[in-house]
Formats: sequence, C-alpha cells, structure tokens
Amino acid sequence: MKHKNFRLVVNVAFTLVLLLAACATAPSVPTVTLIPAATNTPEPTATATQTSIPTITPSPTATPDITATKQYEDFVALVQEFYNVGHISTTEGIYHRLDDFSDQLATGYGYRWSPTGIAAKNFIIRADFAWEVANQRNYSGCGYVFRQKSDQYYYLIALDGINGIFLSYTNVGITYAGATGIVNFSIPATQKKKFPEMGTNPYHAELTLIVNDHAAYTYVNGNFFTEHRLKNDWLTESGPLSFMILTGSGSDFGTRCEITNAEAWIISP
Repeated sequence: MKHKNFRLVVNVAFTLVLLLAACATAPSVPTVTLIPAATNTPEPTATATQTSIPTITPSPTATPDITATKQYEDFVALVQEFYNVGHISTTEGIYHRLDDFSDQLATGYGYRWSPTGIAAKNFIIRADFAWEVANQRNYSGCGYVFRQKSDQYYYLIALDGINGIFLSYTNVGITYAGATGIVNFSIPATQKKKFPEMGTNPYHAELTLIVNDHAAYTYVNGNFFTEHRLKNDWLTESGPLSFMILTGSGSDFGTRCEITNAEAWIISP
C-alpha cells in the first residue's frame, strides 16, 4: 500500500513538471487593449468678433433658406450703413424675423397694438406697410409701439398717407379698445419737403424705425425721412415692441393695416 502511494505521488509530481515545462516554453498570448470607437462629436463653431461687423444668432434650420439668408444679409448691410452715419453706436446685436400683422379698426380716432414677442431699448425695425382708409378724417395708418412700460406708458410712431410720420408718447390712460390716448405729437416742419411717394389710397410703403438712447430716426422707402428727440428721463428702459393700427375714420371699415416682411435688430447694450 505504501509503494502504490509513493508511485502515485511520483506520477503526479512528474506530470506537474511536464506541465510547468510546457507553460515555460509555450509563447505568451498578447494583451489586447481595446480602443473605443470614435464618436462623431462636432467641433465647437468659432465665433468671430469684429467691431465693424454685426454679430447674429440665427435660428438653426435643417435646410438653408436662401430667401431668409438674403434678407438677413441685406439687413446686416443696413445696420452697417446706420452705424456709419451715426444713427447707432454699435453694430453688435441680434437679428429677428417677425410674424406678419393684420388688423382693421373703425372709430373717430383710436388705435390698437399687437406685441411682436420681442422687447428692446435700442433697436432697428423695418417692414412693408399696406393700409387703406375709408373717408379719412384724421391720422390713419400703420406703426409701432415701443419701450412700453404698461398700458398707459409707451412711445408710438405711425406712418400716415396724407400727413406723413408722427412720433408720440403717452402718459394718460383713457381711450378706445384698451389702447391709450395720443398726446404730444412731434412732427418735423420739414417733413412735407421730403415726403416720399407712397401712392394713393390704398397706400404702400416700407418704414424703418431706428431707436437709439434719446434719438429716433425714420426711413421711408429706403430714404431718410425724420429725426426725433426722445425724453431724457422717461421710458429709458427696455420694453415690448408691438405693431399698431391707427385710424381717424369711423366710416365703413375705418382703416385696414397689413405689416409684412418685418425684421428687427436688437442692439446690444
């Protein structure tokens, strides 16, 4: 019994020696390091900063809109032009395309506005105006409300087919259809010399309004038209920007106003 156990131990030992020898002579298996597959993460887009060229934040679109791109490029050129003539103090800002506006209002004298969805202190806004008046008795047309603090405090400006541009501010709270009364008209004495061609009733014109700190400027059909001084200590902060219909006719449909192709540049502080 002792001899069998001894042979068993020897056989096991011999087998272990052979296995160790085989392991010593067999080639080692290489260690493979797995490299993660590359992810297609886009590089951040560089933003150029240049004092003489406006910066924008365009809305991303899956398919480039050639018409929108052309409209934007034309507006950038306009911003640069206004900067060159001193109407604005910087070309930095954000570009917006605005929805169309349409309204109809009949009353002896009143107006109504609709917010564009943006607010600003200093800005440029341009749009195509088309309006028609039935039996006009007073100022009638399309315009903008800006730097609005409440329903009682804001500036407004309108383009009238007969009388031209007027700028007004309000600080009373009376009137028609939730709007506020018009006070303190500011109509340049020279406006009739420059009055551009807008056709006859119904009227068509492009109105550009520039508001910068205590000054406001208008261009009609691309031509400089009026300059106005704003109050130094009143409505000097950012406020909603709105489209407006103004009517001085209570006959039939009163006044119809359409504002299309509207775009705005909110000037950086």
